[in-house]
Amino acid sequence: MAGPAVKFNVDDSDFEKALADHMTRKMPSIAAKALNATAREAQTALKTAMPQYFDRPTPWTMRSTRVVSATSARLAASVGFKDEAYKGTPATKYLLPQVDGGGRGVKRMESALRRIGLLRGDQFAVPGGGATLDAYGNVARSQVIQVMSYLNAFAEQGYRANMTQKRRDSLARGRKGTRGFSYFALVNGEGKLPPGIYRRTNYGVDPRISHLAYGAAKPVFVFTRAPNYRPRFPFAQIVTDSINARLLPNLSGAFRLVYP
Repeated sequence: MAGPAVKFNVDDSDFEKALADHMTRKMPSIAAKALNATAREAQTALKTAMPQYFDRPTPWTMRSTRVVSATSARLAASVGFKDEAYKGTPATKYLLPQVDGGGRGVKRMESALRRIGLLRGDQFAVPGGGATLDAYGNVARSQVIQVMSYLNAFAEQGYRANMTQKRRDSLARGRKGTRGFSYFALVNGEGKLPPGIYRRTNYGVDPRISHLAYGAAKPVFVFTRAPNYRPRFPFAQIVTDSINARLLPNLSGAFRLVYP
């Protein structure tokens, strides 16, 4: 080589140590990013699969899962059902029986009915043939609130306050063009009517329609023994398949973000 030259070399041991130290500092962050991306994709896989296993799942059901994210200090992410609900029933109570099978938990409405003595401890309330159903096949929320208010089942104040007798009398009279109605509960059943909550239409004393009174009581809720569910939503399999398919690609992608 013509001209002046400076020869130098690198101490391999120092270089390898520096590289190892750098990797040690970066790898927890890389791993956490990959774990969190994988957990979010598993959550999406669950949401995508729900309509295949549930009939018209409600928006609440579609949003029933949660991700607990990994951090650099805690390299573990998890996907599961939400176990809290400000109002209504937590997802863990009403969806876990669909995963594991067996009986379901007690709904808030059922707890309220038990509190006032209209539902025995071994009974559960299921929709009856006279219920008004919403777009998802459940008893309409407006009717649930009306029934609970009518039967003095609400403990809290506010718009769900229990109904006054004046309001019940008004419902029984009806309005022009609309027949009146009332609700009643049978804890043990009566005659041919099984235990449940019924909506009775008021047909008055008009002899031309008096025969309709015999079928005037329609079950909104029927009281049954504890429902028993078969496992039908393969939660663990869906999550496991998604993790197996996506963890390594996500780890590779997170690594390339740091070392392009």
